[in-house]
Amino acid sequence: MTAPEGVYRVRNAASGLLLQVEAGNRVCVGPDGGPDAGPEPARQWEITPVHSGGGIFHLVSVHNGKRLDVANASTESGTRVQVWKANAFGAQEWVVEEHLDDPGVVSLIAAISGLPLEADAEGRARQCEDTDSPAQWWRLEPV
Repeated sequence: MTAPEGVYRVRNAASGLLLQVEAGNRVCVGPDGGPDAGPEPARQWEITPVHSGGGIFHLVSVHNGKRLDVANASTESGTRVQVWKANAFGAQEWVVEEHLDDPGVVSLIAAISGLPLEADAEGRARQCEDTDSPAQWWRLEPV
């Protein structure tokens, strides 16, 4: 899938929660309103291609301008994701893979590891072994 460039809210298909920036560089999933939600820009992501015409993207936090990043450029399952300043490591590059049987649903695959982004039951965002479960499926909602 070639994700359209633009700003999105990234909603987990299993929980309905949004990918968001917490205090510091941490990334989690959380509600889209209420006292625990934090500022709206913390739940918005700009998707931009790494190279024109390619299938790999950066997800940049509207809140602080930092990129979605696999911590320590790890290839291990279970590694948390964070936001980090732009760099040349593949830990900030993501493949957007469309689910053909469920239009509008995508998997976000870390280019460095080949592992999908997952929202776990505790609200953490991390890369994990592919289980093809709704916890690893996301909806891109244009802002």
